[in-house]
Amino acid sequence: MTPWEEDEERAAGVVGYATAQLGHTRELLGMLSDAQYVCRPHEAGSCVAGHVRHCVDHYTALLAGAGGGTVDYDRRKRGGVLETDRGAALARLADVSARVAAVTPADLDRPVDVLSVVDAAGTVVRTRSTVGRELLFVAHHAVHHLAVMVPVARALGVAVPVEFGYAPATLAYLRRA
Repeated sequence: MTPWEEDEERAAGVVGYATAQLGHTRELLGMLSDAQYVCRPHEAGSCVAGHVRHCVDHYTALLAGAGGGTVDYDRRKRGGVLETDRGAALARLADVSARVAAVTPADLDRPVDVLSVVDAAGTVVRTRSTVGRELLFVAHHAVHHLAVMVPVARALGVAVPVEFGYAPATLAYLRRA
């Protein structure tokens, strides 16, 4: 039995955290119009669409690499339909969320090699990890992108829930303070 299988509550927490971040992103997209999704307000400097595509790419890279044993976050398609079509982004987020929700405790313990470009020359390094550790990374990565998407949406006049874009540790700290 793997460590993740021995502690199903911990495994459920990791998967739940990742699906919650995907859910917040889907909820945010549901608050936006198609035009707002691709709008780049001057004061914000970016649009929601690019951040969504980037996060979906990371989850997709992890899910694809989990089976083959190698995760490559840097090998992704930039642009494309997720950066222009809110409906396609919502559908893709729903698909990715369902796939993440299906990750089992045994899956989380599976070893993977992670390829990373570490400099502008394109140098690639390979590090060892597990699917569980990488799912935590991708969820943390996504919450930080959500933290950028929230002010963009607010600049467009959208009322976004206060807790969106905060890491769980920050929310826990704020609740204690």
